[in-house]
Amino acid sequence: MYKIYKTKTILNTHKHCDGGWFWDKYSAFPYVGCEWGCEYCYWRDEKYNPHKASRDKKVSEFDDAFSQYIKAKENAPELLKKALKNKPIDLIYLDNYQPIDSQYQYTRKMLEVCFGLGFPVFINEKSPMLLRDIDVLKKINKKSYLNVGWSIITNEDNKIRKIFEPKAPLVQTRFEAMKKLSKDKILTGTVFMPILPFIYDDEKNIEAVIKKTKECGGQYVLDAGLTLWGYCGEYFYKALEKYDSDLVPKYKNLYSNPKLLAEYTIEIHNRVLKYCQKYNLTPYIPRPVSFYPKELQNNKKTAEKFYLEARELQMSGQGGYKEWAYRKGAWALDDLNEDVQKIYQNKGLSGIMQIEGIGKSLADKILKVEKNNNNFIKRR
Repeated sequence: MYKIYKTKTILNTHKHCDGGWFWDKYSAFPYVGCEWGCEYCYWRDEKYNPHKASRDKKVSEFDDAFSQYIKAKENAPELLKKALKNKPIDLIYLDNYQPIDSQYQYTRKMLEVCFGLGFPVFINEKSPMLLRDIDVLKKINKKSYLNVGWSIITNEDNKIRKIFEPKAPLVQTRFEAMKKLSKDKILTGTVFMPILPFIYDDEKNIEAVIKKTKECGGQYVLDAGLTLWGYCGEYFYKALEKYDSDLVPKYKNLYSNPKLLAEYTIEIHNRVLKYCQKYNLTPYIPRPVSFYPKELQNNKKTAEKFYLEARELQMSGQGGYKEWAYRKGAWALDDLNEDVQKIYQNKGLSGIMQIEGIGKSLADKILKVEKNNNNFIKRR
């Protein structure tokens, strides 16, 4: 069922960019819910999904309102244009190519807004419907920046995939769309999320997905595990029970033991790293910086190193203080309005240490990163 309505706001502005992952500072979505109905989607959880019966009583009429009751924001393009006019240019996460969009085409209209205002775009997509708008996508790519990550968890279109992605487009059509984008010189790759434990985490599947990404012109593979908190966890377990009831206790044992889950996460992430190296793909999305003011681009690239360090610590289960130290250092560099090179040139190491969130250890690492990049201005 579709419902058309007017919303008061459309743009989400995040305190910090999604560092180490998609790099977006903003996000906007023209639809509530998703018709593809993937069983593992964490957007079902109330933390993200505004499909609440307290807001709309019709929600209670559906077995899965998230995939059966889609709400379209008819004023989304106008609101996005109004909101972005007052924002500094930065990366916006913008997508929603699902069946309803073939009728209303709000996604295209929002892309046109981004193009007109010069905003770079990241899209995480499952549908080759995206190619319908290849003309505006090319214009965004030429004017600012475009990255299309394809949500893919397996290389095979079989009965198992249909259990967990019951309505989603065929995987092969996603890879074909990836190849088309690559030929058009648009950055693209695989968002390998989530890697389902004991189902799609074996060497064969991981290598197959990464190899196919390479063959189709993808430049990166970004991996992550399955989220099982709150309602999204409850919902996923129902699908898992139908697939293989013997896996339910294995999942619950894994997800109830933080140490075991951390060890498992490291093992799977290392498999991805191994095959990314084999097929010469980047196991992360390189940070785009060309759309920032020239005097800030160096800060953003140095912050990228810290964000990626924090992500690797997180993925390896070695988070804690060290991970947050890197993350806070990255935030400090991102918020800095003066080129860190000039600070060092004028004030030396002590000047860098005066930046909020940067101590002696991180200041030394900043110098090391800059020197490795061969672009550091020597102190006078």
